[in-house]
Amino acid sequence: MPQLTERTKLPNIVDPVIRDTMDPKHLYQVAAVAVLCVQPEPSYRPLITDVLHSLVPLVPVELGGTLRVAEPPSPNLKHSAC
Repeated sequence: MPQLTERTKLPNIVDPVIRDTMDPKHLYQVAAVAVLCVQPEPSYRPLITDVLHSLVPLVPVELGGTLRVAEPPSPNLKHSAC
């Protein structure tokens, strides 16, 4: 995934509206999470709760960035991979 992992290529594949409004550091963090989520081996992919905990703090307040992620009520939900 060179488009997601190389800093010089990432801005070229991101929607200009997102690219121009998002902190570049956050953009690279989102890309890093995306790379983890598409690993060929399912056991290497993060849990969806981990993905949420990684991404929610990056959402601008204007877009609902104050959202809180609650822990799942059932242990079975905690093991869902993205």
